[in-house]
Amino acid sequence: MNYPLLSDFYPHGGVAEKYGVLRKEGYCERAIFIIDKQGIIRYAEVYDIGKKPPSDILFRELEKII
Repeated sequence: MNYPLLSDFYPHGGVAEKYGVLRKEGYCERAIFIIDKQGIIRYAEVYDIGKKPPSDILFRELEKII
């Protein structure tokens, strides 16, 4: 499965700030947003910064919109 990724970080951070996941320290929360081709958010979750989000959830959610 192929899908585009966006990584946003300070000082850029504009996207993270708009989505409410830019921390005051200048780095982002660990968050996943899945946005369909029409620009609608189909999945959003913020994870503990020290934990890797489970891939199976990500793939399951992506399969729903493909």
